[in-house]
Amino acid sequence: MSRPSSLACVPCRRRHLKCDARMPVCSRCLSSNTDCGYVRSRRGLRGNNAAQPIEHGLPLFGGDNSLTDWLNATTLPTDLDPGANFLDSPHTLIDLPSLPDDPLWAPQALTSYDNNSNNNHNNDRNNDGDDSDDIAYDPMIQLYYQNFHPSHPILLPRKALHTPLRRHLPHYLVSLTRYIGAHFYPHPAFQEAYVRAADAARVAPDTDGPFKVQALLLLSIVDHAHGAEDRALLSLHEAISLALEIGMHRASFANAHSRDSSLLAESWRRTYWELFVVDGLMAAMRDQAPFRLYTQPADAGIPCQEIVYNGVQDMQLQHLPPPVHDFYTSSYAARIDAVRTLGRVLEVNRSLEMDLEEQVECVDAALSSLLMHLPSCTSYDTSPEVDEMLFQAKMITYLSQIYLHHPRSTLRFASFQQARSASSSCTRFKTLTPAEAGGAFLRAADHLSNLATLPSAITRRTPFFTCALAMCVVVHTAAFLVVGSGSGGGGGGQEAATAAVSAKRDVLRSRVQLGFGGLNVLGRVWPLAKTVRRQMVEMGREVGL
Repeated sequence: MSRPSSLACVPCRRRHLKCDARMPVCSRCLSSNTDCGYVRSRRGLRGNNAAQPIEHGLPLFGGDNSLTDWLNATTLPTDLDPGANFLDSPHTLIDLPSLPDDPLWAPQALTSYDNNSNNNHNNDRNNDGDDSDDIAYDPMIQLYYQNFHPSHPILLPRKALHTPLRRHLPHYLVSLTRYIGAHFYPHPAFQEAYVRAADAARVAPDTDGPFKVQALLLLSIVDHAHGAEDRALLSLHEAISLALEIGMHRASFANAHSRDSSLLAESWRRTYWELFVVDGLMAAMRDQAPFRLYTQPADAGIPCQEIVYNGVQDMQLQHLPPPVHDFYTSSYAARIDAVRTLGRVLEVNRSLEMDLEEQVECVDAALSSLLMHLPSCTSYDTSPEVDEMLFQAKMITYLSQIYLHHPRSTLRFASFQQARSASSSCTRFKTLTPAEAGGAFLRAADHLSNLATLPSAITRRTPFFTCALAMCVVVHTAAFLVVGSGSGGGGGGQEAATAAVSAKRDVLRSRVQLGFGGLNVLGRVWPLAKTVRRQMVEMGREVGL
């Protein structure tokens, strides 16, 4: 006998009737022709370790909640059984939007990627059972779209998984999606269940074209978030090489391989520009890594606005013009512009010219202008959710300011002298006592750390936010040493000077603790953040924080 479901639809719950929680319509509502829908119970599931959801309407830092608890803001139940029956079940405890039928999501012609051959591996791709309507309701896939997709929105929207387009997804890409989604559930068995299938993407045939590019790009991001930096760079290199080989950087590619679907064409455009963004971030976080796509000519269309792509609005997707520095057609365009400016910073820093003052001033002005033209992180959307593209545009711009001013500041870092480890380059810093820190340098770190306080779950930020927070901790720790090494004035001003120094040190200590809190929350999802936090805490202890 099967035990009753812990989830009940609204009509059954209201009438206190037993519900089998079938998706998208339960059996009782189907037989009675009743509108069926699901919402998360306010009580949640009361397992032994069940986490109570935090409502979005609560005031920041209210009650007894600590900063770390607020940053976490988790809404996921923690008592799911990671057994085989659950992994194969479409039932879910996560209340994502329903998937109504819509002509926008049903392209008329669906052909294989390689039009010049019969490619049997492209037909009936999901013969393992994923070729069903239920894939859109798979719990791990929903976790992917709820937590990871907004920060790296290259795959088809979740609504498209409810259409014939899903038949063309390689099952290694579906497994990789589940594997990434499993990071947001606190039971390691889910990750272990999908990791081997996800790794199949590394040896997938190049004839899968843009699908393999997407898989390699996602693997690169996840490898970095696990601290496997060399493997991440290798996956990224392979993804870029394949993308350029098949011509994803060209404007004609998206429509030529769209299968008459504007969604798929948009997905290909997003994939190329995501390569551009990740390539820039990897190059910045690892000094000697080249930014390959910075000098690569490309006329691929700029991605549209997120609310359009994900189908909240019934609008026709269209080719967008390149971004203009004082006007952005989408938040994705602003993110691209931020990475382009980061490329200018890296170019200046790696220049062998002796006199770079004018170039530095020019790039600094471009960064300031970009920040002044960027809207708030929620202004492109009517929902209270943070626009992750704008969030990253600001994160990248503040990082660019730090990278630009650091070589020209008296603030200096030394490397951790570690043996072989699984750490990223963002963990390899340790402060040395400098004479003084540049004001622009420190202000950029202040603004960057403020991004950790935006009112949504920090676990939904890009994994690259780990390195941004680590850089903030390093800068604020160095500034803490600067303030501590300064001497007060003489005579009657000594007491006032000492009080001012103490106040500054308290502010910087709070900034460092904010960074620790953010890393602590990210560490619950990504192993690299846990490693970074441990090393940052050790560094803080060494300097007396």
